[in-house]
Amino acid sequence: MAHEQDSLAVRTPVQVRVGDGHLWRFGRIAKVDGDRYVVDLGADGTVTTTRNNIRRL
Repeated sequence: MAHEQDSLAVRTPVQVRVGDGHLWRFGRIAKVDGDRYVVDLGADGTVTTTRNNIRRL
């Protein structure tokens, strides 16, 4: 397959670390801007983070 398991693109379902780092939330990637990812958390808004704080589902 040409698709990497670790690749992250817009609309990819993910878990993202929020707050002090002990809490993980589910969301979808809304925007990729270089090494920054904007994750849509639904009604809770968005989080901008790096790849280190994202787990692909």
